[in-house]
Amino acid sequence: MKKYPSGEANMAQLQGLGCTILHEVDAGTMSQDSRLQWKLFDRIVFNFPHAGFDYREHSLFQISLHQNVVKGFFRSAYEMLASNGEVHVTHKTAYPFSKWEIEKLAEEVGLRLVDEVCFSIYDYPGYENKRGAGNRSHETFPIGECSTFKFVK
Repeated sequence: MKKYPSGEANMAQLQGLGCTILHEVDAGTMSQDSRLQWKLFDRIVFNFPHAGFDYREHSLFQISLHQNVVKGFFRSAYEMLASNGEVHVTHKTAYPFSKWEIEKLAEEVGLRLVDEVCFSIYDYPGYENKRGAGNRSHETFPIGECSTFKFVK
């Protein structure tokens, strides 16, 4: 909870609304997680997926690491998506992030893009994006140009 100071209050509010909260779920293999098996969802959301930093963001190898994370997520989300459900991925759209080819990765697992909307953090009061790991993981990162991509089966 160090990374998200309001995290406990947010979780309590979500639980009060009937939400189930799970920790330590691998987005790439979530369909195999025993706590999630046989469950179908109307919405599956992944905001700002990232593989971590091994190389510079524009490095082709680093981009392939990111693509592997996203494709694993799409593959797993496809298995867990209700027939009328949607998968949402919010992602930066400027270079080098545009090189991840989010739409193509989704298509490769059977998902199709139905909408792309500009993401504005101001539409989500209280939302704070955070770095994934390292000694700066409690810090936000510049969002820049980004969109929420919406996919269906």
